Amino acid sequence: MKKQESGFTLIELVVVIIILGILAAVALPKFMGLSEDARVSVVNGMSGSVLEAADMVHALAEVQGQAGATGSVALPDGSTVTTAYAYPDGSATGILLSLQGESATATSSFPFLFTAGTAPAASTFAYAAAGSATPFATVSATTGCEVDYVPSSAAGVAPTSTPVTAGC
Repeated sequence: MKKQESGFTLIELVVVIIILGILAAVALPKFMGLSEDARVSVVNGMSGSVLEAADMVHALAEVQGQAGATGSVALPDGSTVTTAYAYPDGSATGILLSLQGESATATSSFPFLFTAGTAPAASTFAYAAAGSATPFATVSATTGCEVDYVPSSAAGVAPTSTPVTAGC
């Protein structure tokens, strides 16, 4: 009785390895570009979140009669947001607290390092991916992958939130 062996020949295995190598060489650059696109999307999303938080605080400030040059708004969770012209100011108790009380510490899952600006300078949310090799303490506020928040400077003037994505 003759035993029939089954399996792949050496040539078949080499051809499969070559095809996988070609596919990897073509696909790898495409996936490398996706991580940059993802960071840009995160920064753009953060910019929208900052403006949305400012608008929600503005609505509460109007209801609570805090439309002056300085003021404070009581949030439903009991925290108090400091305001400038009925919008969150650029401090940690202003716009940062408006973003659902998140803090940008090294142990936080919040992927932005907050740097408060002194009015009229912008406050900055510099992006650093959670779990990245760059610790939050060493992230500069001018990474080029950030959101700049400029608080309201006068009555009737809305704050601005500008995504900066050149360094993403």
